[in-house]
Amino acid sequence: MWLLVIVLLAAPSGVSRETVLNAFQTYESCQPERNRVGFEMAESYPYENDFRVVCEYRENHPSQQPTRVDPETQA
Repeated sequence: MWLLVIVLLAAPSGVSRETVLNAFQTYESCQPERNRVGFEMAESYPYENDFRVVCEYRENHPSQQPTRVDPETQA
C-alpha cells in the first residue's frame, strides 16, 4: 500500500512528526496527489520548507490511518 505522508522535519512538541494524508494502491496513483499537495503547500507557505510530502510504501497496514476530508466541505 502506498501512503501519502507529510513529514515535519522540526515537529513542535505534542505534534506527530509524520501524518498519513491518504492511501493508494499504486505509486502512479499517489504521485499526482503528492505533486498537488506539495505545490499547494509551497504556494501557501513560501518561506517554510521544514516539511516534506512523500509517497511511501508500507507492506503492512499503516500505523496511522489516513484522515479523509471531503474537499467540498472545506472552505
